[in-house]
Amino acid sequence: MPPFLLLINFTHYREKDFHFPKKLLINLSLLFGIGNHALNIGMLIAKHREGMTANQQKVADYVLANPFPVATMGIEELSAATQTSPATITRFVKNLGLAGFTEFRSIAVQGYHSLLAPLENLEQARQLSAAEVARNSFESAVKTIDALSSQADNPVWQDIANRISSARTVAFLGFGISANVLGIFADKIINFNQSQLMLDGRGGAERMAQKISFLRPDDLLITMALPRYSQATVDFLKLARGRGTYCIAVTDNEYSPLCEYSHETIFIPAKHPALHATILAAVAVFEAITAILATHHQSAAAAVSVTRSFMPYLYADKLEISADMTRNTDVSEQ
Repeated sequence: MPPFLLLINFTHYREKDFHFPKKLLINLSLLFGIGNHALNIGMLIAKHREGMTANQQKVADYVLANPFPVATMGIEELSAATQTSPATITRFVKNLGLAGFTEFRSIAVQGYHSLLAPLENLEQARQLSAAEVARNSFESAVKTIDALSSQADNPVWQDIANRISSARTVAFLGFGISANVLGIFADKIINFNQSQLMLDGRGGAERMAQKISFLRPDDLLITMALPRYSQATVDFLKLARGRGTYCIAVTDNEYSPLCEYSHETIFIPAKHPALHATILAAVAVFEAITAILATHHQSAAAAVSVTRSFMPYLYADKLEISADMTRNTDVSEQ
């Protein structure tokens, strides 16, 4: 049976057995990524290799070994990388039975559409003024928050708060910007869980694996990955799932590679008009869960106790004390 998912697609909420689509693999060692176009390139090279010149075979070997760079190169760049000429590249492409380099490039890009789309967005945004870029960003942010607001009544937020407060250890798994956002979330909820474990790559893969080996079924793992997904996040999520730890993934859609190994998946808007992804929805979701923990999982006495613990370190309090001391020692007031 596939993992159990808590589906949130901003139109409805339901719990069901979800039949997953084909796993999304982002592996740069695969020939042009995903899809039939990827196989066609490899098959065409294999089919026509015997008829290639030595230089064309050199190009073929480079294409097979460097699929992602090739997908982003122009004809001049590819010729420079292979130490051949643009004419050789053109003859190589024609030898594959393609109309020209434009067709070759379009096939190469297909497997990496999700990776290259942000570059296309960025290029389009470069044509706009700074004010237009800012306006588009703000308008996108409003739409993102509106989408989240429509899910305010969703019981998932309370469910996650319950799991956080009852777990023996709450682990946070993410890399890059996801690790930073999870770190903020961990810091905000530190008063509402027994212990925490950050899994953000520090110490290397071996240390990460060692930390995950301590996780148990009564622990909770919260992981996050937005486009472009980290392969390491998927690998360590799979390892944690194997430990029996309950795993909640925060990602952007059902094609995310995190879906396969999580018990619950929270889908959040992640598209941005210029950047590869926005973290705004994730921050808003984590803040909402924190607010639920603060208001429904903490007594008034506990809140007062926490506040008292850091009051001596607040700048405003120091300022007031300093002002009082000045008035008591000022000669003009004596």
